[in-house]
Amino acid sequence: MSNKNKNRKGRKRDSRPDDIIRELDEVTEVTEDTEEPEAKAEDTDDGAEEKAAVRKEKKVPEKEALKDKPNKKKHRQAPPAKKNPPPTKKKTPPRDEAELARKSIKHTRTGGIPDEEPRRRRRRTAPSAEEIRTARHKEKRKRQIRTVAAVLIVAVFASGAYLTRAKWVPKLESVLYRPKETIVNDGEVKKGNFPLSFDDGSVNSINYTGSYLLCLDKNQLRFYNEDGVEDSAFNHNYADPVMRTSDKRVLLYDKGGSSLMVVGRKNELFTKSVKNRLIMAELAPNDNVAVVTSDEKYSGILTIYDGNGREIYKWSSSAAVLSVTFDDSGDGCFVTTYSTKNGMLGSVVRYLTFDSEKPEMVSDTLPVLALQAMKNDNGDIWVAGDTAFYRLNANGRIVTEYRYEGKIADFALSRSCAAVVIGGMQRRSSELLIFDSSTENDEPDKRVRDTDGESERLKISDSKIVVLKNHCIDCYDKFGNLAATAECSSDYSDFVYFDDNVYFCDYREVNKISFTT
Repeated sequence: MSNKNKNRKGRKRDSRPDDIIRELDEVTEVTEDTEEPEAKAEDTDDGAEEKAAVRKEKKVPEKEALKDKPNKKKHRQAPPAKKNPPPTKKKTPPRDEAELARKSIKHTRTGGIPDEEPRRRRRRTAPSAEEIRTARHKEKRKRQIRTVAAVLIVAVFASGAYLTRAKWVPKLESVLYRPKETIVNDGEVKKGNFPLSFDDGSVNSINYTGSYLLCLDKNQLRFYNEDGVEDSAFNHNYADPVMRTSDKRVLLYDKGGSSLMVVGRKNELFTKSVKNRLIMAELAPNDNVAVVTSDEKYSGILTIYDGNGREIYKWSSSAAVLSVTFDDSGDGCFVTTYSTKNGMLGSVVRYLTFDSEKPEMVSDTLPVLALQAMKNDNGDIWVAGDTAFYRLNANGRIVTEYRYEGKIADFALSRSCAAVVIGGMQRRSSELLIFDSSTENDEPDKRVRDTDGESERLKISDSKIVVLKNHCIDCYDKFGNLAATAECSSDYSDFVYFDDNVYFCDYREVNKISFTT
Protein backbone atom coordinates (compact mmCIF):
# COMPACT_ATOMS: atom_id res chain seq x y z
CA MET A 1 0.00 0.00 0.00
CA SER A 2 1.29 3.51 -0.84
CA ASN A 3 2.31 6.06 1.73
CA LYS A 4 -0.66 8.21 0.80
CA ASN A 5 -2.92 5.74 2.55
CA LYS A 6 -1.10 6.28 5.88
CA ASN A 7 -2.00 8.96 8.39
CA ARG A 8 0.44 11.35 10.09
CA LYS A 9 1.26 8.90 12.92
CA GLY A 10 2.22 6.10 10.39
CA ARG A 11 -0.97 4.18 10.97
CA LYS A 12 -2.43 2.45 7.87
CA ARG A 13 -5.70 3.82 6.62
CA ASP A 14 -8.50 1.40 5.86
CA SER A 15 -9.53 2.04 2.21
CA ARG A 16 -12.94 1.14 0.97
CA PRO A 17 -13.57 -0.10 -2.72
CA ASP A 18 -15.43 3.10 -3.60
CA ASP A 19 -12.47 5.19 -2.49
CA ILE A 20 -10.05 3.11 -4.58
CA ILE A 21 -12.14 3.59 -7.77
CA ARG A 22 -12.32 7.32 -7.15
CA GLU A 23 -8.52 7.55 -6.79
CA LEU A 24 -7.94 5.68 -10.08
CA ASP A 25 -10.22 8.08 -11.97
CA GLU A 26 -8.35 11.08 -10.61
CA VAL A 27 -4.98 9.57 -11.65
CA THR A 28 -6.24 8.94 -15.18
CA GLU A 29 -7.47 12.48 -15.64
CA VAL A 30 -4.16 13.90 -14.49
CA THR A 31 -2.12 11.80 -16.96
CA GLU A 32 -4.35 12.78 -19.92
CA ASP A 33 -3.98 16.44 -19.12
CA THR A 34 -0.18 16.26 -19.03
CA GLU A 35 0.39 14.13 -22.27
CA GLU A 36 -2.03 15.75 -24.83
CA PRO A 37 -1.57 19.37 -25.82
CA GLU A 38 -4.50 21.62 -26.30
CA ALA A 39 -6.28 20.92 -29.56
CA LYS A 40 -7.04 23.51 -32.03
CA ALA A 41 -10.52 24.69 -32.51
CA GLU A 42 -10.81 23.02 -35.79
CA ASP A 43 -9.76 19.58 -34.58
CA THR A 44 -11.90 19.52 -31.47
CA ASP A 45 -14.81 17.69 -32.93
CA ASP A 46 -12.65 15.03 -34.65
CA GLY A 47 -10.53 14.33 -31.64
CA ALA A 48 -13.47 14.09 -29.30
CA GLU A 49 -14.80 11.01 -30.94
CA GLU A 50 -11.41 9.27 -30.81
CA LYS A 51 -10.96 10.10 -27.16
CA ALA A 52 -14.33 8.74 -26.34
CA ALA A 53 -13.47 5.47 -28.05
CA VAL A 54 -10.18 5.20 -26.20
CA ARG A 55 -11.90 5.76 -22.86
CA LYS A 56 -14.31 2.97 -23.61
CA GLU A 57 -11.47 0.62 -24.42
CA LYS A 58 -9.84 1.26 -21.02
CA LYS A 59 -10.91 -1.34 -18.52
CA VAL A 60 -12.11 -0.14 -15.23
CA PRO A 61 -11.40 -2.59 -12.37
CA GLU A 62 -14.51 -4.01 -10.80
CA LYS A 63 -15.15 -4.69 -7.18
CA GLU A 64 -14.73 -8.44 -7.67
CA ALA A 65 -11.32 -8.02 -9.35
CA LEU A 66 -10.10 -5.85 -6.51
CA LYS A 67 -11.10 -8.44 -4.02
CA ASP A 68 -8.99 -11.10 -5.87
CA LYS A 69 -5.78 -9.14 -5.53
CA PRO A 70 -3.42 -11.09 -3.29
CA ASN A 71 -1.63 -8.02 -1.85
CA LYS A 72 -4.79 -6.23 -0.71
CA LYS A 73 -6.34 -6.82 2.73
CA LYS A 74 -9.97 -7.60 2.86
CA HIS A 75 -12.12 -4.90 4.44
CA ARG A 76 -15.58 -5.36 5.81
CA GLN A 77 -17.92 -2.61 4.90
CA ALA A 78 -19.54 -1.03 7.90
CA PRO A 79 -23.31 -1.21 7.95
CA PRO A 80 -25.13 2.04 7.38
CA ALA A 81 -25.75 4.01 10.55
CA LYS A 82 -29.21 3.80 11.93
CA LYS A 83 -30.94 7.02 12.65
CA ASN A 84 -32.17 7.29 16.21
CA PRO A 85 -35.84 7.97 16.42
CA PRO A 86 -36.86 11.13 18.26
CA PRO A 87 -37.21 10.60 22.04
CA THR A 88 -40.64 9.92 23.24
CA LYS A 89 -41.89 11.06 26.66
CA LYS A 90 -42.52 8.26 29.08
CA LYS A 91 -45.85 8.13 30.59
CA THR A 92 -45.65 8.89 34.32
CA PRO A 93 -47.15 6.11 36.38
CA PRO A 94 -49.96 7.07 38.63
CA ARG A 95 -48.82 8.22 42.10
CA ASP A 96 -49.78 6.11 45.00
CA GLU A 97 -50.30 7.32 48.57
CA ALA A 98 -46.86 6.18 49.80
CA GLU A 99 -45.02 8.11 47.09
CA LEU A 100 -47.07 11.22 47.71
CA ALA A 101 -46.30 10.92 51.44
CA ARG A 102 -42.55 10.60 50.79
CA LYS A 103 -42.49 13.63 48.51
CA SER A 104 -44.64 15.66 50.86
CA ILE A 105 -41.84 15.61 53.46
CA LYS A 106 -39.93 18.14 51.37
CA HIS A 107 -42.86 20.53 51.46
CA THR A 108 -43.71 20.87 55.09
CA ARG A 109 -44.40 24.59 54.88
CA THR A 110 -47.40 24.14 52.58
CA GLY A 111 -48.77 21.07 54.36
CA GLY A 112 -47.30 18.43 51.99
CA ILE A 113 -48.30 20.16 48.72
CA PRO A 114 -45.45 21.40 46.49
CA ASP A 115 -45.22 25.16 46.59
CA GLU A 116 -45.50 26.57 43.05
CA GLU A 117 -44.27 29.94 44.18
CA PRO A 118 -41.80 29.32 47.04
CA ARG A 119 -41.40 32.06 49.55
CA ARG A 120 -38.34 34.17 49.06
CA ARG A 121 -35.76 33.91 51.81
CA ARG A 122 -35.08 36.98 53.79
CA ARG A 123 -31.54 38.11 54.17
CA ARG A 124 -30.40 38.22 57.76
CA THR A 125 -29.10 41.51 58.89
CA ALA A 126 -26.02 41.62 61.14
CA PRO A 127 -26.96 42.16 64.83
CA SER A 128 -26.08 45.46 66.36
CA ALA A 129 -23.75 45.91 69.35
CA GLU A 130 -26.71 46.60 71.62
CA GLU A 131 -28.41 43.37 70.55
CA ILE A 132 -25.20 41.41 71.19
CA ARG A 133 -24.89 42.89 74.68
CA THR A 134 -28.53 42.09 75.42
CA ALA A 135 -28.11 38.48 74.26
CA ARG A 136 -24.97 38.05 76.37
CA HIS A 137 -26.71 39.51 79.39
CA LYS A 138 -29.63 37.08 78.99
CA GLU A 139 -27.27 34.12 78.65
CA LYS A 140 -25.30 35.22 81.71
CA ARG A 141 -28.50 35.63 83.73
CA LYS A 142 -29.61 32.12 82.71
CA ARG A 143 -26.30 30.68 83.92
CA GLN A 144 -26.64 32.53 87.22
CA ILE A 145 -30.17 31.24 87.72
CA ARG A 146 -29.05 27.67 87.02
CA THR A 147 -26.14 28.04 89.47
CA VAL A 148 -28.35 29.46 92.22
CA ALA A 149 -30.91 26.71 91.67
CA ALA A 150 -28.22 24.02 91.91
CA VAL A 151 -26.82 25.55 95.12
CA LEU A 152 -30.30 25.73 96.66
CA ILE A 153 -31.00 22.09 95.82
CA VAL A 154 -27.69 20.99 97.36
CA ALA A 155 -28.35 23.15 100.44
CA VAL A 156 -31.81 21.62 100.92
CA PHE A 157 -30.43 18.09 100.73
CA ALA A 158 -27.52 18.95 103.05
CA SER A 159 -29.87 20.55 105.59
CA GLY A 160 -32.14 17.53 105.52
CA ALA A 161 -29.19 15.19 106.00
CA TYR A 162 -27.89 17.29 108.91
CA LEU A 163 -31.26 17.49 110.67
CA THR A 164 -31.79 13.74 110.37
CA ARG A 165 -28.19 12.77 111.21
CA ALA A 166 -29.25 11.21 114.50
CA LYS A 167 -31.11 8.51 112.55
CA TRP A 168 -28.71 7.60 109.76
CA VAL A 169 -25.22 8.39 111.16
CA PRO A 170 -25.22 5.57 113.76
CA LYS A 171 -26.38 3.06 111.15
CA LEU A 172 -23.68 4.20 108.74
CA GLU A 173 -20.99 4.03 111.42
CA SER A 174 -22.14 0.56 112.47
CA VAL A 175 -21.59 -0.58 108.89
CA LEU A 176 -18.21 1.15 108.51
CA TYR A 177 -16.90 0.08 111.92
CA ARG A 178 -17.92 -3.54 112.08
CA PRO A 179 -16.41 -5.68 114.84
CA LYS A 180 -12.87 -6.73 114.05
CA GLU A 181 -10.98 -9.70 115.36
CA THR A 182 -10.08 -9.21 119.00
CA ILE A 183 -6.34 -8.96 119.70
CA VAL A 184 -5.34 -11.25 122.56
CA ASN A 185 -2.14 -10.02 124.22
CA ASP A 186 0.04 -12.41 126.19
CA GLY A 187 0.08 -10.25 129.33
CA GLU A 188 3.73 -11.03 130.06
CA VAL A 189 5.75 -8.43 131.95
CA LYS A 190 8.16 -6.50 129.76
CA LYS A 191 11.88 -6.91 130.27
CA GLY A 192 14.21 -4.16 131.44
CA ASN A 193 13.90 -2.80 134.97
CA PHE A 194 10.31 -3.92 135.33
CA PRO A 195 8.74 -4.51 137.74
CA LEU A 196 9.67 -1.31 139.58
CA SER A 197 9.76 -1.91 143.34
CA PHE A 198 9.23 0.72 146.03
CA ASP A 199 10.44 -0.64 149.34
CA ASP A 200 10.62 2.64 151.19
CA GLY A 201 7.01 3.64 150.56
CA SER A 202 3.78 2.70 148.85
CA VAL A 203 2.93 3.85 145.33
CA ASN A 204 0.32 6.57 145.51
CA SER A 205 -0.51 6.94 141.79
CA ILE A 206 0.96 6.66 138.29
CA ASN A 207 0.52 8.81 135.18
CA TYR A 208 2.50 9.89 132.13
CA THR A 209 3.74 13.03 130.39
CA GLY A 210 5.08 12.87 126.85
CA SER A 211 6.77 9.46 126.68
CA TYR A 212 7.76 9.28 130.36
CA LEU A 213 6.11 7.25 133.08
CA LEU A 214 5.41 9.12 136.34
CA CYS A 215 5.34 7.39 139.70
CA LEU A 216 4.24 9.26 142.81
CA ASP A 217 4.83 7.88 146.29
CA LYS A 218 4.74 9.47 149.73
CA ASN A 219 8.20 11.01 149.36
CA GLN A 220 9.08 11.54 145.69
CA LEU A 221 7.84 12.08 142.15
CA ARG A 222 9.93 10.02 139.69
CA PHE A 223 10.30 10.12 135.89
CA TYR A 224 11.02 6.79 134.08
CA ASN A 225 11.73 6.09 130.42
CA GLU A 226 10.13 3.21 128.49
CA ASP A 227 12.74 0.71 129.78
CA GLY A 228 12.09 1.58 133.41
CA VAL A 229 15.27 3.61 133.87
CA GLU A 230 14.85 6.54 136.26
CA ASP A 231 15.43 9.84 134.50
CA SER A 232 14.78 12.38 137.29
CA ALA A 233 13.11 12.73 140.69
CA PHE A 234 11.65 15.50 142.87
CA ASN A 235 11.17 15.40 146.63
CA HIS A 236 8.03 16.61 148.37
CA ASN A 237 6.70 16.62 151.93
CA TYR A 238 2.97 16.52 151.18
CA ALA A 239 0.70 14.53 153.44
CA ASP A 240 -1.80 13.66 150.69
CA PRO A 241 -0.07 14.28 147.34
CA VAL A 242 -2.13 14.47 144.13
CA MET A 243 -0.69 14.61 140.61
CA ARG A 244 -2.04 16.30 137.43
CA THR A 245 -0.22 16.28 134.07
CA SER A 246 -0.05 17.97 130.66
CA ASP A 247 2.19 17.29 127.68
CA LYS A 248 5.33 18.79 129.25
CA ARG A 249 4.51 19.73 132.85
CA VAL A 250 3.42 18.07 136.09
CA LEU A 251 1.33 19.71 138.83
CA LEU A 252 1.75 18.33 142.34
CA TYR A 253 -0.35 19.62 145.24
CA ASP A 254 -1.17 18.71 148.83
CA LYS A 255 -4.89 17.97 149.08
CA GLY A 256 -6.28 19.59 152.25
CA GLY A 257 -3.01 21.48 152.73
CA SER A 258 -1.78 24.79 151.34
CA SER A 259 1.12 24.06 148.95
CA LEU A 260 1.58 23.17 145.30
CA MET A 261 4.45 22.90 142.83
CA VAL A 262 4.86 22.74 139.03
CA VAL A 263 7.83 20.82 137.61
CA GLY A 264 9.24 19.88 134.22
CA ARG A 265 11.24 16.79 133.39
CA LYS A 266 14.51 18.30 134.61
CA ASN A 267 13.71 21.19 136.94
CA GLU A 268 11.17 22.75 139.26
CA LEU A 269 9.31 25.65 137.59
CA PHE A 270 7.52 27.35 140.49
CA THR A 271 5.81 26.71 143.84
CA LYS A 272 2.80 28.33 145.50
CA SER A 273 1.40 28.55 148.98
CA VAL A 274 -2.24 29.52 149.56
CA LYS A 275 -3.78 31.06 152.66
CA ASN A 276 -6.83 28.84 152.85
CA ARG A 277 -7.37 25.10 152.62
CA LEU A 278 -6.53 23.72 149.18
CA ILE A 279 -9.41 21.58 147.88
CA MET A 280 -8.22 20.73 144.35
CA ALA A 281 -6.03 21.95 141.49
CA GLU A 282 -5.92 21.37 137.71
CA LEU A 283 -3.35 21.92 134.93
CA ALA A 284 -4.39 23.35 131.52
CA PRO A 285 -2.94 22.52 128.08
CA ASN A 286 -1.47 26.05 127.89
CA ASP A 287 0.17 25.63 131.34
CA ASN A 288 -2.44 27.66 133.26
CA VAL A 289 -3.13 26.37 136.77
CA ALA A 290 -6.54 26.37 138.48
CA VAL A 291 -6.59 26.26 142.28
CA VAL A 292 -9.79 25.82 144.32
CA THR A 293 -9.85 26.89 147.97
CA SER A 294 -12.47 27.85 150.54
CA ASP A 295 -12.78 30.23 153.46
CA GLU A 296 -15.38 31.33 156.00
CA LYS A 297 -17.23 33.52 153.50
CA TYR A 298 -17.16 31.44 150.33
CA SER A 299 -17.42 27.70 149.98
CA GLY A 300 -15.61 27.80 146.66
CA ILE A 301 -12.90 30.19 145.49
CA LEU A 302 -11.32 29.62 142.05
CA THR A 303 -7.94 31.23 141.33
CA ILE A 304 -6.18 30.97 137.95
CA TYR A 305 -2.38 31.30 137.60
CA ASP A 306 -0.47 31.53 134.35
CA GLY A 307 2.57 29.42 133.41
CA ASN A 308 4.87 31.63 135.47
CA GLY A 309 2.76 31.53 138.64
CA ARG A 310 1.13 34.98 138.29
CA GLU A 311 -2.53 35.32 139.26
CA ILE A 312 -4.71 36.23 136.25
CA TYR A 313 -8.30 35.46 137.35
CA LYS A 314 -10.41 34.91 140.48
CA TRP A 315 -14.01 33.80 140.99
CA SER A 316 -15.95 33.03 144.17
CA SER A 317 -19.17 31.13 144.90
CA SER A 318 -21.26 30.35 147.93
CA ALA A 319 -21.74 26.82 146.56
CA ALA A 320 -19.08 24.16 146.95
CA VAL A 321 -16.95 23.38 143.89
CA LEU A 322 -16.98 19.76 142.74
CA SER A 323 -14.79 19.88 139.61
CA VAL A 324 -12.85 22.16 137.27
CA THR A 325 -12.23 21.14 133.64
CA PHE A 326 -10.26 23.33 131.22
CA ASP A 327 -11.34 23.67 127.60
CA ASP A 328 -8.97 22.86 124.73
CA SER A 329 -7.49 26.36 124.61
CA GLY A 330 -6.92 26.66 128.36
CA ASP A 331 -8.46 30.15 128.37
CA GLY A 332 -11.75 28.96 129.89
CA CYS A 333 -13.09 26.19 132.10
CA PHE A 334 -16.26 24.36 133.17
CA VAL A 335 -16.98 24.51 136.90
CA THR A 336 -19.54 22.29 138.64
CA THR A 337 -20.94 23.34 142.02
CA TYR A 338 -23.53 21.88 144.35
CA SER A 339 -25.73 23.25 147.11
CA THR A 340 -28.80 22.32 149.14
CA LYS A 341 -32.08 24.23 148.92
CA ASN A 342 -35.23 23.28 150.86
CA GLY A 343 -33.65 19.93 151.63
CA MET A 344 -33.05 19.20 147.93
CA LEU A 345 -29.57 18.67 146.54
CA GLY A 346 -28.82 20.39 143.23
CA SER A 347 -25.83 21.06 140.98
CA VAL A 348 -25.12 23.83 138.50
CA VAL A 349 -22.61 23.86 135.62
CA ARG A 350 -20.93 27.16 134.70
CA TYR A 351 -18.57 28.06 131.88
CA LEU A 352 -16.04 30.76 132.80
CA THR A 353 -13.68 32.70 130.57
CA PHE A 354 -10.71 34.39 132.17
CA ASP A 355 -11.32 37.75 130.50
CA SER A 356 -14.85 38.17 131.89
CA GLU A 357 -16.09 38.40 135.47
CA LYS A 358 -19.52 36.94 134.73
CA PRO A 359 -20.01 33.32 133.60
CA GLU A 360 -20.61 32.81 129.89
CA MET A 361 -23.10 30.01 130.60
CA VAL A 362 -25.12 28.89 133.63
CA SER A 363 -27.01 25.61 133.34
CA ASP A 364 -30.32 24.47 134.74
CA THR A 365 -30.22 23.00 138.23
CA LEU A 366 -29.51 19.27 138.03
CA PRO A 367 -30.81 17.02 140.85
CA VAL A 368 -27.49 15.16 141.14
CA LEU A 369 -23.92 15.65 142.24
CA ALA A 370 -22.25 16.82 139.00
CA LEU A 371 -18.91 15.02 139.18
CA GLN A 372 -17.51 16.52 135.94
CA ALA A 373 -18.59 18.51 132.87
CA MET A 374 -16.92 19.13 129.51
CA LYS A 375 -17.74 20.07 125.91
CA ASN A 376 -17.97 17.37 123.23
CA ASP A 377 -17.41 17.39 119.46
CA ASN A 378 -21.09 18.12 118.75
CA GLY A 379 -21.02 21.36 120.75
CA ASP A 380 -23.05 19.88 123.61
CA ILE A 381 -21.91 19.49 127.21
CA TRP A 382 -21.37 16.14 128.93
CA VAL A 383 -22.33 16.04 132.62
CA ALA A 384 -21.54 12.90 134.60
CA GLY A 385 -23.59 12.77 137.80
CA ASP A 386 -23.60 10.32 140.67
CA THR A 387 -27.08 8.97 139.77
CA ALA A 388 -27.68 10.17 136.19
CA PHE A 389 -25.92 11.21 133.02
CA TYR A 390 -26.89 14.46 131.24
CA ARG A 391 -26.37 16.09 127.89
CA LEU A 392 -26.78 19.90 127.86
CA ASN A 393 -26.88 22.28 124.92
CA ALA A 394 -24.59 25.30 124.59
CA ASN A 395 -27.01 27.41 126.68
CA GLY A 396 -27.07 24.94 129.55
CA ARG A 397 -30.56 23.52 128.88
CA ILE A 398 -31.11 19.78 129.36
CA VAL A 399 -31.20 17.82 126.10
CA THR A 400 -31.15 14.23 127.39
CA GLU A 401 -31.15 12.56 130.81
CA TYR A 402 -30.40 8.93 131.67
CA ARG A 403 -30.86 7.49 135.15
CA TYR A 404 -28.46 4.74 136.20
CA GLU A 405 -29.90 1.35 137.05
CA GLY A 406 -27.09 0.65 139.51
CA LYS A 407 -24.28 2.37 141.38
CA ILE A 408 -21.60 4.26 139.46
CA ALA A 409 -18.16 2.67 139.79
CA ASP A 410 -16.11 4.93 137.51
CA PHE A 411 -16.50 7.24 134.50
CA ALA A 412 -14.44 8.99 131.82
CA LEU A 413 -15.26 11.86 129.46
CA SER A 414 -13.74 12.83 126.11
CA ARG A 415 -14.79 14.98 123.19
CA SER A 416 -15.84 12.03 121.01
CA CYS A 417 -17.54 9.83 123.60
CA ALA A 418 -18.27 9.30 127.28
CA ALA A 419 -18.26 6.05 129.26
CA VAL A 420 -19.71 5.05 132.63
CA VAL A 421 -19.25 1.77 134.50
CA ILE A 422 -22.25 0.66 136.56
CA GLY A 423 -22.02 -2.06 139.20
CA GLY A 424 -24.13 -3.57 141.93
CA MET A 425 -26.91 -4.87 139.66
CA GLN A 426 -25.83 -8.49 140.09
CA ARG A 427 -23.09 -10.19 142.06
CA ARG A 428 -19.68 -10.09 140.30
CA SER A 429 -21.10 -8.29 137.25
CA SER A 430 -20.92 -4.81 135.76
CA GLU A 431 -22.19 -2.86 132.78
CA LEU A 432 -20.34 -0.43 130.52
CA LEU A 433 -22.45 2.45 129.14
CA ILE A 434 -21.13 4.32 126.08
CA PHE A 435 -22.51 7.68 124.91
CA ASP A 436 -21.62 8.93 121.42
CA SER A 437 -21.27 12.68 120.85
CA SER A 438 -22.75 12.47 117.31
CA THR A 439 -26.16 11.29 118.58
CA GLU A 440 -28.82 12.70 120.89
CA ASN A 441 -30.38 9.50 122.20
CA ASP A 442 -31.93 9.42 125.65
CA GLU A 443 -30.52 5.94 126.19
CA PRO A 444 -26.84 4.96 125.98
CA ASP A 445 -25.72 4.28 122.42
CA LYS A 446 -24.00 1.03 123.45
CA ARG A 447 -24.21 -1.32 126.44
CA VAL A 448 -21.60 -3.94 127.30
CA ARG A 449 -22.52 -6.38 130.07
CA ASP A 450 -19.79 -8.32 131.85
CA THR A 451 -20.54 -11.23 134.16
CA ASP A 452 -16.92 -12.37 134.70
CA GLY A 453 -16.14 -9.76 137.32
CA GLU A 454 -16.58 -6.18 138.39
CA SER A 455 -14.83 -3.32 136.57
CA GLU A 456 -12.56 -1.26 138.80
CA ARG A 457 -11.02 1.53 136.70
CA LEU A 458 -11.97 3.18 133.39
CA LYS A 459 -9.98 5.51 131.10
CA ILE A 460 -10.38 6.88 127.55
CA SER A 461 -7.44 7.44 125.20
CA ASP A 462 -8.02 8.53 121.57
CA SER A 463 -11.61 7.16 121.50
CA LYS A 464 -10.35 3.85 122.97
CA ILE A 465 -12.13 2.84 126.17
CA VAL A 466 -9.81 0.82 128.42
CA VAL A 467 -11.38 -1.01 131.37
CA LEU A 468 -9.46 -2.69 134.20
CA LYS A 469 -11.27 -5.74 135.62
CA ASN A 470 -10.45 -8.31 138.28
CA HIS A 471 -8.37 -10.66 136.14
CA CYS A 472 -8.00 -8.89 132.79
CA ILE A 473 -7.86 -5.57 130.99
CA ASP A 474 -10.08 -4.92 127.95
CA CYS A 475 -10.11 -2.26 125.25
CA TYR A 476 -13.35 -1.26 123.46
CA ASP A 477 -14.05 1.14 120.64
CA LYS A 478 -16.86 3.70 120.96
CA PHE A 479 -19.27 1.27 119.26
CA GLY A 480 -18.85 -1.30 122.01
CA ASN A 481 -16.66 -3.71 120.03
CA LEU A 482 -13.94 -5.52 121.98
CA ALA A 483 -10.68 -4.59 120.25
CA ALA A 484 -8.08 -6.12 122.56
CA THR A 485 -7.73 -8.00 125.82
CA ALA A 486 -5.00 -9.30 128.11
CA GLU A 487 -4.82 -11.19 131.39
CA CYS A 488 -3.49 -9.43 134.47
CA SER A 489 -3.18 -9.84 138.20
CA SER A 490 -6.08 -9.11 140.50
CA ASP A 491 -3.76 -7.11 142.79
CA TYR A 492 -3.57 -4.13 140.42
CA SER A 493 -5.52 -1.10 141.58
CA ASP A 494 -4.67 1.46 138.88
CA PHE A 495 -3.19 1.64 135.38
CA VAL A 496 -2.13 4.03 132.63
CA TYR A 497 -2.16 3.32 128.88
CA PHE A 498 0.08 5.02 126.25
CA ASP A 499 2.37 4.03 123.34
CA ASP A 500 0.68 0.58 123.03
CA ASN A 501 1.75 -0.33 126.54
CA VAL A 502 -0.14 -0.67 129.81
CA TYR A 503 1.51 0.14 133.14
CA PHE A 504 -0.10 -1.37 136.25
CA CYS A 505 0.49 -0.42 139.84
CA ASP A 506 -0.33 -2.07 143.14
CA TYR A 507 0.75 -1.15 146.63
CA ARG A 508 4.54 -1.54 146.18
CA GLU A 509 5.43 -2.12 142.52
CA VAL A 510 4.74 -1.10 138.91
CA ASN A 511 4.58 -3.56 135.98
CA LYS A 512 4.45 -3.10 132.23
CA ILE A 513 2.90 -5.24 129.47
CA SER A 514 2.58 -4.77 125.73
CA PHE A 515 -1.03 -4.02 124.80
CA THR A 516 -1.66 -3.75 121.07
CA THR A 517 -5.12 -2.48 120.19
